[in-house]
Amino acid sequence: MSIVTISFFLGIVGLTLFVTYLAAKKTSSASDFYTAGGGLKGWQNGLAISGDYLSAAAFLGVSGAIALSGFDGFFFSVGYVVANLVVLYIIAEPLRNLGRYTLADMITARFNEKRVRAAAALSTITIVILYMIAQLVGAGALIQLLFGIDYWIGVLIVGIMMTVYVLFGGMGATSWVQIIKACLLLFGTGLMSFLVLCHFDYSIINMFDKVSQATEHGDNFLNSGVKYTNGFDSISMLIALVLGTGGLPHILMRFFTVKDARTARTSISWTTWITSIFFTL
Repeated sequence: MSIVTISFFLGIVGLTLFVTYLAAKKTSSASDFYTAGGGLKGWQNGLAISGDYLSAAAFLGVSGAIALSGFDGFFFSVGYVVANLVVLYIIAEPLRNLGRYTLADMITARFNEKRVRAAAALSTITIVILYMIAQLVGAGALIQLLFGIDYWIGVLIVGIMMTVYVLFGGMGATSWVQIIKACLLLFGTGLMSFLVLCHFDYSIINMFDKVSQATEHGDNFLNSGVKYTNGFDSISMLIALVLGTGGLPHILMRFFTVKDARTARTSISWTTWITSIFFTL
């Protein structure tokens, strides 16, 4: 274990806990706890959504998919970015105007029956559980790699930290934690991209030439078809990615952390630009 690694990690944890403490002092109502009082600006909420979006599953998952299957892995990042446009033009404003937190809430608002509510609640809980499993697996593996501790301890540490952020600070704390995370991820990926290009004399063409020689797939690594040999598989995966964001409760709830539908649209515009830059890097 490196002293620098431990210091950096503890510094980030300390900063986020301090932010949680400040947010907890300002949380005095249910609105403050669940929606940060609707007081976030468009760029702030855009960064917070990006922090939610550029999570362990997205960051490590897309990187791993590209490393293993080349261009086919890059489809994941394309789907994530296009998904923002679906949310921007179809979901954000109607959801905000209706005053509901998730798509399931929208459905129950129009079809007020117990069976519909049960199905909506079940789908929301299922999505959250599956999504949280992916987050904990990625984050736990990262903590294990950084500190050389047992995997289950890494998962436990991350789970406790997330619970503390949400339980004491509410949406205000989690929003600022995600803003910090988004800035760190953008800085980190920007720095790594610069160092990689520096290694290849700042030539993207030279970099891709070396990449094609360093993998068992050869030149096919830079073309589609390594993982998705059937066109229908690619289409199915992209549809799932593009439409899947519209079902993520923790993303849709963020439209209520701003004052109106116009600011909600601005948030998604910021998110689209940030995620586009991130996944390009």
